[in-house]
Amino acid sequence: MSRCSGWLLTFAGDAQAVIGQRELLHLVHRSETHQVPCAPPYCRRVLLWEQGVLPVFDVGVWADPSAQGIADPIVAVVGFQSADGASSHEFGGLLLASAPQRIDVDDAWACELPSALQSWRRISCACFERDERPLPVLDLQRLFN
Repeated sequence: MSRCSGWLLTFAGDAQAVIGQRELLHLVHRSETHQVPCAPPYCRRVLLWEQGVLPVFDVGVWADPSAQGIADPIVAVVGFQSADGASSHEFGGLLLASAPQRIDVDDAWACELPSALQSWRRISCACFERDERPLPVLDLQRLFN
């Protein structure tokens, strides 16, 4: 069995998922994001960060388009390897309803995505069960590309 640490993220509509410990780089509280006209509701914002523009993905609204927006969101700045397999990294933002919670994850907790979460297969690479709740593990490269 293998154990590692990760971050439990809570999104709009009480949706939850996990990312790897080293993928979370920075939290921006009371962030000023900017709207992108004509973009889908779940990726309608960008954040100016470190002389660049980051796409901000609202996983909660993506998972449930009827989910209410977050009144005082936190943007989690995440990093992941670029899609071309090079050693360069890319960055993005995830809109959070609350501060991330550091958790331990064990291979023994792996499970299949339940039928209610099958749409998450497009943006996740695994799933495990914690406190009797299935939690998808986000594949940030797929999510942002």
